[in-house]
Amino acid sequence: MADTLDPTAGDPAADDPFIRAGEYALGVLEGGELAIAQRELLADRGFAEAVEWWEQRFAAMAEQAGEYLPSASVWRGIEARLDAESGTAAAEPVALPDGRASNWSLAALVTGGALAAGALALFLATPRPADVVPPDIAAAPSERLIAQLQDAETERRLASVVDIENRRLALTIAGLEAEPGQTPELWVIPAGGAPVSLGAIPESGRFERELSAAESALLVGGASLAVTFEEDSGVRHETPTMPILLVGELDRV
Repeated sequence: MADTLDPTAGDPAADDPFIRAGEYALGVLEGGELAIAQRELLADRGFAEAVEWWEQRFAAMAEQAGEYLPSASVWRGIEARLDAESGTAAAEPVALPDGRASNWSLAALVTGGALAAGALALFLATPRPADVVPPDIAAAPSERLIAQLQDAETERRLASVVDIENRRLALTIAGLEAEPGQTPELWVIPAGGAPVSLGAIPESGRFERELSAAESALLVGGASLAVTFEEDSGVRHETPTMPILLVGELDRV
């Protein structure tokens, strides 16, 4: 079981504008949280600058990942993202790569997986500068580590923020529904080292907990985070069970 199963109660990350800007840029906000972020984007210049900074960071990381051939579901996500940015409720059907037509709709905005996939495709298609200065937001700490783990085909994704100074780990999770008797487990893989379990995590939602000194020592730039499905035994496992569902490198910001 996860260390904490209530993903929002008493969660400082939920009120952190810097994290919220990153979640908006990544496309993991839904429903009321998405509406709040959209209002902030219009009313708060600092928040808008934070979103732009995160988008540039994600674009640079996606560009480093190499070429990506979007599937039909990714194209549907692109349509939803473009519809949201244009502010139109409907548009003429657009042909997908396989020749089928798809109507745009604002309802697609609440489909987190398609939106995230569309955002990823847009990032890959629109190179942006990698070396930029983070915006000056009072709530943002001086140094953090981030990792974005995504699988466009299965719509599994995990966005992580490690607060180095306060030794806190914050996750936003989607699509990690496990079979009965199994649970998602998070791993840190030191550069050139063996995976070390960070414990079970929820299948979806927000999750935050404190890090031990030993865990903090492992969570450094160049290390990677990974997720697997493991037996729901209530204890951390010594080695991960294949296959690895998600993996991504921690990047210092």
